[in-house]
Amino acid sequence: MSKPTVLIVGAGLSAFVLASKLYEQAEVTIITKKSMCESNSIRAQGGIAAAIAKQDHWRWHLKDTCEAGRHHNNLHAAEILVKQGQQLVKELLEQGFPADCKEDGLPQLGKEGAHSYRRIVHAGGDQTGKYLLNYYQSALIDKINIKENQLAVDCIVEDGCCIGITTIDTNDHYHTYLADHVVLATGGAGGIYETTTNDRTVTGDGIAIAYRAGAILADLEFIQFHPTMLVTNDASNELVSEAVRGEGAVLIDQNGNRIMEGKHERLDLAPRDVVSRVIEHALHEGNSIYLDISSVRHFKQRFPSISKACEKHNIEWQNGKIPVKPGAHFTMGGVETDLIGRTSIAGLYAIGEVACTHVHGANRLASNSLLEGLVFATRLAEALLVPVSRCPSNVRQVISKSVAIDMPAIDKVQVKMSRHVGINREASSLKEMMNWLDRYTIMKEPKLRNYSLTKEECEMQHMLLTAELITKSAYQRKESRGAHYRIDFPESSSEWQQNYIRWNSYKQGVKI
Repeated sequence: MSKPTVLIVGAGLSAFVLASKLYEQAEVTIITKKSMCESNSIRAQGGIAAAIAKQDHWRWHLKDTCEAGRHHNNLHAAEILVKQGQQLVKELLEQGFPADCKEDGLPQLGKEGAHSYRRIVHAGGDQTGKYLLNYYQSALIDKINIKENQLAVDCIVEDGCCIGITTIDTNDHYHTYLADHVVLATGGAGGIYETTTNDRTVTGDGIAIAYRAGAILADLEFIQFHPTMLVTNDASNELVSEAVRGEGAVLIDQNGNRIMEGKHERLDLAPRDVVSRVIEHALHEGNSIYLDISSVRHFKQRFPSISKACEKHNIEWQNGKIPVKPGAHFTMGGVETDLIGRTSIAGLYAIGEVACTHVHGANRLASNSLLEGLVFATRLAEALLVPVSRCPSNVRQVISKSVAIDMPAIDKVQVKMSRHVGINREASSLKEMMNWLDRYTIMKEPKLRNYSLTKEECEMQHMLLTAELITKSAYQRKESRGAHYRIDFPESSSEWQQNYIRWNSYKQGVKI
C-alpha cells in the first residue's frame, strides 16, 4: 500500500511541526513562496506560552486567553490550546529543546502583556522562533521534499474535493502538484499593511486561495497591531518584543511621562489592543514614544536580536530609550477550520495563522501563536495518519487566456490599508477604502491559473482580495471588540459576542 501524499503550503512552525510528525508514514512536500528561512515564525522574538510552572495552572492560562480575546474565543478551542499545549511544551523540553534555563536547570519563564503569571518559555533570549524552526528543520533534512520560490496560486478542486495546488515560479512558469491532503500554512496578512512586524512574504495568499476555492473564512476584521515596533529612518520592520516590557521596561513620551498610567490596571502589560491605541493616540497628538529600558538588567544578553537591530539602525539603546510605534502583527481570523484543521472543503486543511479555529477570539494573547502552531499541527497530524478514502485525481486541462487587468503598486495597497483599516476605524474611511479597491480588477473566480498572470500579478490578486475581505468585515462589525476598534461604535455589544462574520465565494458576509 502506497504512502499517502501530503502537500504543505508554507514554511513556518506549523508546517514543519506537521511534517515532522508525518514524514515516516507519508510522502510530504513543503512548498514555500521564498526560501524555507523566510517566515513569520523565524522572526518570532517572543516565546511559547504554557502553564508549566508549579504555581501556574492551565485554567489561569485559559482565563487570560479569553480575557485578551474579549470572550469572542471558542472556549473549547482555547481549552485545547492551553491544556494540550502545556503537555506538548513539557515534551519538547524533555526531548532536549534548548530553552533558556536558570542555574537550577529549570526554564527561565518570562511574563508578557495580559498574562497573570510568568509562563513564557524563551530560547536564545529573543530568538525563540528561530530556535524552534531550526530544531524542527534540522530533524527533517533529506526526509521531505521542499520546493522553494514558488507562490501558491490556486487550490485544485474537482467534484468538491481539493486534490492539489497550482504554483508559479520566479520565471512565471506554472506547476501542478497533486496530493491526497493539501494543507495551507501560509501565515496571515500583515504584509498588506505599510508598517508591520511580518515577513514581507506574508500577504494573505492562503486566505485568498481558500476563498476562491469556496472555503469558508471568518473573523477577518480582527487584525492585531503590536504596540512596539522599532522606529527607524528606513522601511524596516523590526519588532521590539513584549518580553522587554515583561522584564520591566515602560512606555514613556519625550518628556519622560509614563503613557499607560491611568489607562489600564496592568499598565504597560495591558492587552496589545489597549497599548496600541494609547500609543497611536499619543503619536497622533504629536508626541514621540519610547520604551524606557533603563531598569532591564543585562539587556544585550537578554535581547540580542533587539539590541543588534537598534545598532543596525544607529539607535543608541545604551542611553536607556528605544523609539517605538505600533505595526500590523497577527491575523486572528482566516480560513475557518474545525479543531483538527479541516476546512469546509474535503481534502483541504489549514493550520497556524492562516487558520481560524476562533481560539484567539478578538485579540491574541501574547506568545500563544507559537503554541497554536505546535498544538494544531500535532492534532492535524494525528488525523491525517488515520486512513481515509482519497479524493479522485481528475485534473482538467488548463486553458490559458490573456486578460487586461488594472492593479496598483504594492506600496499603495499597504499605505491605504494602514490609513483606512488600521488601529482606529470608522464607516466613512472604510467606505473610502472599498471605493478605492473597486477601481481595480479583483479576480474572485476559482482559477487564476487560467489567465496569463505573472508571479507578481498573482501575489497582487491575493493581496487585493484579502484587503477587500478584511475591509468589508471591518465595515460590517458595528462594535468595538479587541483588535477591532470602531470610532463610531466605541463600545462592545452583547449582540456581537461570539457572532462571526463568515465569507465564502458562494454566500458572502453572513453574520452568524
